[in-house]
Amino acid sequence: MFWNKSNKIDHKFCPACGLKLKIEDTFCVKCGYSFAERVKKKNAINKRNTILFIILLIIAYFGLRYANGQTWIPTSFADALRTILPIK
Repeated sequence: MFWNKSNKIDHKFCPACGLKLKIEDTFCVKCGYSFAERVKKKNAINKRNTILFIILLIIAYFGLRYANGQTWIPTSFADALRTILPIK
């Protein structure tokens, strides 16, 4: 049998129990698995991973500055902070 691109998939399977469901179903009628919750969890994981990635980039930036013998905070940024905050 050859793959026909005009055939559209009209079903999906529940990842919890394996029941064949319609594409538009949002939960499994057999076990109650919620596809909406699955999307929410995936979005939460993506957000967490993005935040962790940004934190790791910041740590790597400061680590590379330290490894190259530079100050942790660039002097131009430190000077700008000193004009805003009255720290001596």
